[in-house]
Amino acid sequence: MKTQTLLLRYYKRRFYHGRSFIARAVDFLALRVITLAACYLWFTTLIDNTVMAAVLSLTALATISVAVELFKSLRLERFIQKERKRISERLFRERLLILPKEEFLAVVKAFLEGRRSQFADDCLVYTVQSALPVSEDTVLRAHRAAQRRMLTAAVIFSAAPVSPEAAALARRYDGVAISFVTPDDLLASGSAANFLPDDKAVDNAILSAAQREKVRRRKAASAPFAEGRVRRYVLVALALFALSFFVKYTLYYRLLSAACLSFGALAWWLNTLAPAGDPSGTTV
Repeated sequence: MKTQTLLLRYYKRRFYHGRSFIARAVDFLALRVITLAACYLWFTTLIDNTVMAAVLSLTALATISVAVELFKSLRLERFIQKERKRISERLFRERLLILPKEEFLAVVKAFLEGRRSQFADDCLVYTVQSALPVSEDTVLRAHRAAQRRMLTAAVIFSAAPVSPEAAALARRYDGVAISFVTPDDLLASGSAANFLPDDKAVDNAILSAAQREKVRRRKAASAPFAEGRVRRYVLVALALFALSFFVKYTLYYRLLSAACLSFGALAWWLNTLAPAGDPSGTTV
């Protein structure tokens, strides 16, 4: 149950472009208040009974809200499918780079099945399992290998995209027709369907990304109280307190000095006394 809650939270955060639950709740209430006011103003122009206008406005607001939520739920369902597909394809591309040679050749063989006419016996199959885009050197190596075997064509199977320079170089050679098969081609052809990660792997990838984001937000929130900030807070507090004797708004400067001193004390406590507490109360 907790896993499904975390997954749904991730989907919604991506669906709403990173907006938090509080921001979405504020938008929800604000839009409904504006809609209710607009409906009430419109109904008051049609009927003189203000009570009836208020009832009709609430009814219209409820109808609009139900329709909007239904439309959003349908959009969210489509987004979840697209997001899972995107993550699955990303994991497939990453997995291609670390597959053993035999398994990588199995992916290549699955693509070649049913395409015997396109890749005839006089075509060299050249595989590249590198994270870098296919370079001009790779094209030259494939071209020389095809020439040594007296073949007229070569297809380069790559676990990475093809650089524009490599594609341009391949078009300039007339003796050997060089083509490319990239992970995008494998996914588009459907031959990679049996090699895509399962639902559990996709869920684990989402949960890992959510955990990393949680750790990042926690570090960002604790950055103002990180070790080494105590001295800065104290120096700023002393500087503000000293300036308070030479400026007009003495009270404000001293309040700011007290605030900086409070932040410094909190940072000192978090970095010295807090870790020495009960380990059972620490959240990892």
